[in-house]
Amino acid sequence: MDDYPGGEDPRYGELVRFLTQSQEMRHTAKSAVKQSLFSGGGAFAGAFIMGPIGGLVGGVVGSVVGFLQSDDYDGAVLAIAKLDNDHQQRLMTDVGKVLMTAGATVQQIGSTDAFYNTLSQFAEQEAVRNGVWQACLNASRD
Repeated sequence: MDDYPGGEDPRYGELVRFLTQSQEMRHTAKSAVKQSLFSGGGAFAGAFIMGPIGGLVGGVVGSVVGFLQSDDYDGAVLAIAKLDNDHQQRLMTDVGKVLMTAGATVQQIGSTDAFYNTLSQFAEQEAVRNGVWQACLNASRD
């Protein structure tokens, strides 16, 4: 965690640690862009030109291109880690709202350790993973 600057809220460091270590979060981020756009586009183009076999070939080629063209995951995490204090606070508020909507209590997100454990537990829900990523995207855009 020493690689990422800390903010005023100690839970922020736990959020960044979670984002860098969570396989579910990595999967959500990577698969949405890389697989859907490139693989689907390649499969469609191949099928349109050469029929079913072209769809298979296009899907494979599209997947390879998607892998080669996709952004490095760590770049997104580093951008979140370097947010200024105001954006960190907004991000933490938004993530707290996502967790509370999913059923977390104030006690579960109040301390640093409890926050990380709660985030890990609730991230099993797709809506929570998507909500956390949306909060991260919103915080990094402003």
